Amino acid sequence: MTRQIDKTSLLGNSWPVGERSVVVLMNGVRRSGVAPNGLKRCLVKQVTVKRCVAGLLVLSFLSILYYTHYLSSPFASLIRRDSRPEPSIRCAVLSGVTRLPIIAHDHRSAARLRIDPKVLVFVETTYSRLGREIAELLVYNRIKYKVEVAGKSLPVLTNLDKGKYGVIVFENLNKYLQMDKWNRELLDKYCREYSVGIVGFILPSEETLVGAQLRGFPLFIHTNVKLRDAALNAASPILRLTRAGETAWGPLPGDDWTVFAANHSTYEPLSWANNNSQDWLDGDDNVHRTPLVTVIQDHGGFDGIQRVLFGSGLKFWLHRLLFLDALSYLSHGQLSISLNRLLLVDVDDIFVGERGTRLCKRDVMALLGTQERIQQIVPGFRFNLGFSGKYFHHGTLEENQGDDMILENGHKFTWFSHMWNHQQPHLYENQTQLEMDMTLNRNFAKAHGIPTDSGYSVAPHHSGVYPVHELLYSSVDVTLIFQTCFQAE
Repeated sequence: MTRQIDKTSLLGNSWPVGERSVVVLMNGVRRSGVAPNGLKRCLVKQVTVKRCVAGLLVLSFLSILYYTHYLSSPFASLIRRDSRPEPSIRCAVLSGVTRLPIIAHDHRSAARLRIDPKVLVFVETTYSRLGREIAELLVYNRIKYKVEVAGKSLPVLTNLDKGKYGVIVFENLNKYLQMDKWNRELLDKYCREYSVGIVGFILPSEETLVGAQLRGFPLFIHTNVKLRDAALNAASPILRLTRAGETAWGPLPGDDWTVFAANHSTYEPLSWANNNSQDWLDGDDNVHRTPLVTVIQDHGGFDGIQRVLFGSGLKFWLHRLLFLDALSYLSHGQLSISLNRLLLVDVDDIFVGERGTRLCKRDVMALLGTQERIQQIVPGFRFNLGFSGKYFHHGTLEENQGDDMILENGHKFTWFSHMWNHQQPHLYENQTQLEMDMTLNRNFAKAHGIPTDSGYSVAPHHSGVYPVHELLYSSVDVTLIFQTCFQAE
C-alpha cells in the first residue's frame, strides 16, 4: 500500500517547503525518500556548483601560467611602456627654444625695516584644512607665523614702533570682509601705517555666484567654475620663485574655482586659466579661449592696502609657489626665501626589481637624455644611483642588456651603496653578517668600475639612519665602503 503525506509531519521543517515525502510499505518495512522531481533538482544544483568551482580553479591556474610566461618573455613590458607617464609641462628652454633671461625680482625696500618677518594667519577653526596647509607650507620654508581664529579680538599688532607681522593671511576672505567695524578699521590702519599686505583665499561654496561684487571693493567674482591650462602674467612684479613663460596644461584640480573681474585700475592679474566647462567648450572659439583670472593683485590704489587674492586653495601646486612669492612681495622682502638650491636626485634600487619591471636599454637612454637636459640649466648635475649588486642580471634578456648599458655609462652618474641584497640594516643582529654583505657590495662595485668614494649612502627604506642602528654606523667604518655620512630624506 502506498500513500502520500506532508513531509512536515515526518521531518518538521528540515526539507524545502512544497516537496513531498513518499512512504512505501514493502514486506512490512517502511521506507521513505524524496520525490523524483526534488531529487533531480538537488542533483542539478550539486553538479552546477562543482562545475563552477572546477572552472574557477582551472581559470586561475591558466592565468598563473600565462602571467608567468608573459613576464619571462621579451615582450613582458609592452603594457607598461605603452602607458609611460608624460609630464604635462614642456620646458621651452629644454626644448631648444631661446628666450630672454628672466631676472628674479628683488622685493626688498626700506619698509621692511619697520616690520618683523612673521605672518599672522586668520583661520576659520584650528582644524580647518586650508589653515593646516598654510601652516605646513610656512613650516617647510622656516617662516615664523601665528595662527588666530577669525571672529575674535585682534592680537597685539605692534611692539613699540615696529609692526609684529609682515603679512596678514586670511584662510577665508569673507572673514575679512565681514569683520566688525572696530576690528576692520584697526587692521586696515595697521596695514596702511606699516605697509603690510593681505593675502586672501576665496573658499568654495554650494551657491554659484555670477558677477557678484566683493563687499566694499570694485571687484566681481564668478564661483564654481571648472578651469584648465593655467598660465602666469610675466609682467607681474610679484614673481620671484615662480617663473612665467610656460603653461600648466590640463584640467586644474577641483570644479569649484572662483575667477575675478575687476572694475578698477588697481587690480592686475597674476594668474589666469581657460574655462573647462562643457557649455563654454561647445560655444564660440573666441569665447572659451578668453582667459579667466584666478589670482589677482591689488596694488593698493583703491584704499591704500596691497592685497593678493586667490580664487582657490593650495591644492593646485602653482598656488603654493605664488603664495610664497606673495609673502615676499607684500612683506617688502622680509619673508623672502633664498633662491639657492642644493639639488640631489636619488634613483634607488638599481638592479633590483621583479622581472618585467626592471630598467631596459631604452630606460637607460631616457635617463641619460633627461640628465643631459637638466645639465643645460644645472651645470654638473648627475643622477645619484643606489645599487644592490646581488640582483645584477636577474631580469629578462632585455633587462640584462639594460644592466650592462647602465654600467657602460657608469662614469656619467654618481653612485651609492644600497646594500648587497637590499636588506634593511636594522634587521641585522650580527655585525659580522652586516659587514660581510656590505663588503660584497663594495667588491661588486670595484669589479664593475663603480666609484665608491662619494661619502654618501642611504640604506633601503632609510633603515638604521633614524632611529639609529649602531651596527650600521660601525659597519660603515669597518668596511670603508663609504665614509660615515648617511642622510635621511
